[in-house]
Amino acid sequence: MRLIPALLLSTALVTQPALAAEITHEGARQLEQKFTSYLPDSVAKSGLIKVRPGTADYEVTFDPTVLLKDVDPKTFSISGLKPLLSLIRPLEDGSWNFSQSADLDVKGQFTAGSDKTDFSYKIDGFRMDGVYDPEILYPKSAEMTANGIFMSSHSPLQSVEAHFGTMKSILESKRGNPGTIDLRSNTAMNAFTETVVDPAKVRIDVSADSVTADVAMNGVAYKPLHDIIFFVLDKVKADKLTPEDQTRLKEVLRANLPMFDALLESIDVANLKVATPAGTFGAQTLRYTVNSNGLKDGAKAGFGIVIDRPSVPPGVVPDAFVAALPETVSFGAAFENLNLASGIGYFLDHADFNAEKPLTDEQSTAAGRLFLPGGALTLRYEDVSARSSVYDISLSGTTTVYPEQQGRQSTDVTIYARDFDKTISYLQQNAQTVPQFGQAAFVLLMMKGFAKIEADGRQMWNLVVDESGKMKINGQELAIPH
Repeated sequence: MRLIPALLLSTALVTQPALAAEITHEGARQLEQKFTSYLPDSVAKSGLIKVRPGTADYEVTFDPTVLLKDVDPKTFSISGLKPLLSLIRPLEDGSWNFSQSADLDVKGQFTAGSDKTDFSYKIDGFRMDGVYDPEILYPKSAEMTANGIFMSSHSPLQSVEAHFGTMKSILESKRGNPGTIDLRSNTAMNAFTETVVDPAKVRIDVSADSVTADVAMNGVAYKPLHDIIFFVLDKVKADKLTPEDQTRLKEVLRANLPMFDALLESIDVANLKVATPAGTFGAQTLRYTVNSNGLKDGAKAGFGIVIDRPSVPPGVVPDAFVAALPETVSFGAAFENLNLASGIGYFLDHADFNAEKPLTDEQSTAAGRLFLPGGALTLRYEDVSARSSVYDISLSGTTTVYPEQQGRQSTDVTIYARDFDKTISYLQQNAQTVPQFGQAAFVLLMMKGFAKIEADGRQMWNLVVDESGKMKINGQELAIPH
């Protein structure tokens, strides 16, 4: 529920005429009026938000309990909610200083069908301080800290409990080109634990020393984004959009394209452990990444995962396979040449936002075709590799498929292998224990005959499979028996 006061705070301050740095009763009245102007009358007059002048700040109180007064306790109940106090103060340059400090300890229950779920959320203490820029609807800088974070959910289907020791989050924004901003957030949490119990009473315990999330979004055109926010707030009470409203909404959505120039997100987990009935699996580090270059034609959307020093319980892997376990494994790929602007543009040209389905089935199909130029979906392998004491391989290239033409696809990839003879030797030495290793060694010896030797000593194979199924390795056609 903290999102609600944050959104109201943003919209009120961006539309609030510049106030002098002194705190006044009239300033408090104006702020409260702005905060509640986007709310239904019954909620605006309920005491959800109150503003009063303090000695050095305006004191903004958000009381979430008033939102629950008409909720049937048989379907949803909660205890422990209390008002949230925010302190805001206008600064001479037009920005606002803000701070919050509180704790949280709530318990409740909700019913879905015939199942009841008990939940709880607890934070021993959190604090947030920063400077808010009303022109861009985002903090210039802000820091949030919290400790003793606990959450739980218990139902007949599943039981989940999770805990973080501490959390620290930093937000910042910088003006980029005229009309754009660069946004950055970094969140670090430590001492993470989670326990999941399924209906069969199988228990899974997950833990990590730390979890870090870093997000950067550059080249955000903030004024068109504001238009969307204010449009939604202005029309939140409307059951349907008028033709003029639909036209305006489509205009502001179109004006936001490509929305940003670059998005980079990474999540790092240190010393991950997953305890199961079969034993404890883990990894020294795990990293997940997402990247994109905006909602435009020729767009790219990438993702990746890197696992360093993975581990498995003793006895799960036969001794002959232990040396083959990777020390590091990575998979990074991206869908490229996506015509997102064209597909979104078609949607906006034909959508009826009042209909249960904004597009007809035929229109949805037509929009889908515009997203893929020529009907092709191309996946580029950017960082695919695995390394252990007996192998070191990597792969790059592309695979192109045609979703509407079953079986039509092509692949062009390049494979590199270092210490290839060591890999073959390992397979041959363990062939008596694992007969499949002998077959694999024979295949690798055949592959070695096709390899090209790079300057650094690695073997290289360029593998091309065209749409007819013909295969070439380093330009040499390979006959495949039928």
